[in-house]
Amino acid sequence: MKHLMRFVMALMLTGPVFLGLSRIDPLARWVGSEAAWSTLSPLFRLFDAVGIEGEETILLCVLLVLSFVVSTAIIWSVAAVLARLRTNSTITH
Repeated sequence: MKHLMRFVMALMLTGPVFLGLSRIDPLARWVGSEAAWSTLSPLFRLFDAVGIEGEETILLCVLLVLSFVVSTAIIWSVAAVLARLRTNSTITH
């Protein structure tokens, strides 16, 4: 049950993390550069993206997956810190 709650919280945090990532200037400049398109070209070919709309959709999906990974790391880190605090709190009392 804990894992399901963490998964749901990570899903809920994905949107705000996505917005935060999109406001990072170096990342935004990279996304708009030729380097990003050449780096992601294997994905474009894999998913048979046609035209700029298809490539933008894949780029958006990559950023959403990255946002979910960051959200999951945040949620699991907070859960670990809270568990550690609870453990230390019960030992000292």
